[in-house]
Amino acid sequence: MKLLWITHRKFSDFCATTPIALANGLIELGFDLSIINPERDGSHSDATWEHIGLDTNKIRGFQSRSFSKKVLSHLESIELNYDRYIMDWQVGSKVGEFLAQQNRPCFLMDRSPPADLGMLARMQWKDWKGAWKLVKKGLFSSGFVVSNAHLRFVIQSSNIPATNISVLEAGVVTSENTIPLSREVGDSWKFVYHGRLDKHRGILEFMKHIVAWNDVGIACHLTLIGEGNAFSVIKKKLKKNPELFTLKGRMSQQSVLENLKKHHIGILPMPATKVWKLASPLKRGEYLASGLMIVGINHEGHRFDTDVGSWMQLHDSSILRTKISSFLNSISNEEFSEYSQSAIKYAHEHLSWSKSVELLANNIRGEVNG
Repeated sequence: MKLLWITHRKFSDFCATTPIALANGLIELGFDLSIINPERDGSHSDATWEHIGLDTNKIRGFQSRSFSKKVLSHLESIELNYDRYIMDWQVGSKVGEFLAQQNRPCFLMDRSPPADLGMLARMQWKDWKGAWKLVKKGLFSSGFVVSNAHLRFVIQSSNIPATNISVLEAGVVTSENTIPLSREVGDSWKFVYHGRLDKHRGILEFMKHIVAWNDVGIACHLTLIGEGNAFSVIKKKLKKNPELFTLKGRMSQQSVLENLKKHHIGILPMPATKVWKLASPLKRGEYLASGLMIVGINHEGHRFDTDVGSWMQLHDSSILRTKISSFLNSISNEEFSEYSQSAIKYAHEHLSWSKSVELLANNIRGEVNG
């Protein structure tokens, strides 16, 4: 079956793990996949899918709309001989409307509602609502979201039946040979965060916790991996406490995973605001697959739907510092080792990408069989 996925995501991007994993999984299941995205044509020469690259506007806030216009122009110039189409909501409703007018079966991919703030967010929310309206009108076969909270939000916001939406959770690459970092007497607790380093993600507040825990005798260190609008502020804070923090820039996904294994605890600092309550952060599963415990803010976007062990410590922001202080003082190195192994086991049993790939494939095949 020939499948075209139109995505706004650059596969060289720090956050492209999900589309890459889903694309590889679909190909393994026998789909003939082509991908259109805003990268240089031919830049995916090593990939197993056909790549069509369309350069776009470099100005933040105008990239998706510029890409959408180029996609529309490209689709109008070719023979639409694909069996099915997947479209990210960021690509825009005009592209979706064009495909629907050609009677092409389409599926909407929503990995996150708009996460930016201000004027940029208002522009993005308009595009988001327009894309989901295509599902509501029946012009798209169905849509995919990342969590049950995300599902409920789309239903409430767009009045779309739940039968037209599927939860496609973020998975993780797991390995039975993972050897987590051990902890010896006197070792400092090694915390880590990877992803966007933006001001509204709670990272700056978590840095204050690291300082406070060290002040009360809990030796700990935080490594931050990524880039974003808080990068310069973080660099300034590093100068005040260089022994407590390490700042690393953008790196490959493989390098990220190698770095995670050098730590004890992964953090989920994103606050309990609407956008983060709807999310299903990929880093959560990557922490667990690397044998890390998790510390973070308690809200629906960070929690799992299934029961978890003490390796996951989520608390309201007002009490997190006190609760984690008590927790770190209470566990032995042997208990930490047990928590680490339990985290890896949970990732193996619940977070494999294969489940999400199979769900996506079954939805697409269901439309074919129907």
